Amino acid sequence: MHLLLRKGRYHFNRRVPDEYRQFDTRDYVRFSLNTVHRSEALKRATLHNIELEQYWQTLHSTGQSHSESAYRDAVARASIFGFEYRPFHELLKIEFHKIAERLDFIEKNNFALPQVEAVLGTHAQPEITMLHALSLYWDFAKERIMNKSESQVRKYKRPRERAVENFIKVVGNKNISDLTREDILKFKNWWLGRIETDKMSMDSANKNFVQIKVIVETVSDNLQLNLNITGLFQKLVLKDRFVQTRLPLATPDILALLSNKEIARMNPQAYWSLFVLAETGIRPVELCGLLPEDIVLNDSIPHIHICDRPNRPLKTPQSDRKIPLVGYALDAFKAMPNGFEKYFDKADTMSATVNKFLREHKLLPSKMHSVYSLRHSFQDRILGVEAPDRVQAELMGHKFSRPMYGNGPSLIQKKEWLERIAIKVDS
Repeated sequence: MHLLLRKGRYHFNRRVPDEYRQFDTRDYVRFSLNTVHRSEALKRATLHNIELEQYWQTLHSTGQSHSESAYRDAVARASIFGFEYRPFHELLKIEFHKIAERLDFIEKNNFALPQVEAVLGTHAQPEITMLHALSLYWDFAKERIMNKSESQVRKYKRPRERAVENFIKVVGNKNISDLTREDILKFKNWWLGRIETDKMSMDSANKNFVQIKVIVETVSDNLQLNLNITGLFQKLVLKDRFVQTRLPLATPDILALLSNKEIARMNPQAYWSLFVLAETGIRPVELCGLLPEDIVLNDSIPHIHICDRPNRPLKTPQSDRKIPLVGYALDAFKAMPNGFEKYFDKADTMSATVNKFLREHKLLPSKMHSVYSLRHSFQDRILGVEAPDRVQAELMGHKFSRPMYGNGPSLIQKKEWLERIAIKVDS
């Protein structure tokens, strides 16, 4: 339904029907659906098509033309003049002296029509459905994704798209100005039902609540819709009695895993990733972001440099660090001197590949263990040898809680502590 495949990715593509051409002068409505999977594209196109038809019907019933820019320009102008944009029908409800203040400002400045419209709020608020709000959110919150890689942008966008899909499934594709507290509670109750019957986590529900709130709040703030965000979204967070987390692997379990002949059946890059993650404790996303120049094997202390880049920022500033290579990690990078190219910027794919193999071959102690357990194990091991807090923080890429002075531990110092916890003891 209204799909266009371009360069391997699906786009929504629909010609504006003749009966709506006088209101919407575009020949086609066309935009990316941000997926390469046809089934997912069909799902998203269906939702967008419902929104689009509702939008055209609104234009037809009100006689308005397709133009959101006029309202946005009016909001911007009002802000420049020091006024909050308020639709005229709302201005009539406020104290008369505040209206008189606006009229006096217009008269003193001899404003032309566009400025008058901005100050007096003559442009009606646009009808913004939840799907439309999501598309506006990408524009209003572009600073949150502007420096991310394609993979990071996809990971940021997809959960929010799912949250909106869930919300529409429960409440409908309502205009955000028409949302009520009952709508939000209905969404909360739907999630409670999923938690009870489908064993979904409360954390998943809470993330959805926050994502919907942020989307609605961001659009409301930027378009000065004056929605009662606090009243709509108050007291939604669900508190779980137990917080499930990944369990660390004990050192004997790691040794048993790395010495198991079965893992050699994985592709070489997935195979060697286990050895690096076990010996260094770095995050899978950091491993999959390494470039050849980040892998320094010809130094007196071989090491890797996990560094921040404009198009692929790290999780936190302190994640930028150098890690000496010892034991299995040094073996792995000698085998993979150019890095893990197959999984570059594809940490989710790598983790899924490794986890699937390990579970299928029953190489993990429980369902609570995964490849990320190796990072938890590393933290336990470095703590177990009583490494100084700053050394622990710099190896893990964590924030150091006390004021930072000097350059911190050197490569030599970090290497000494890593050798104490090395899984493979070099002879």
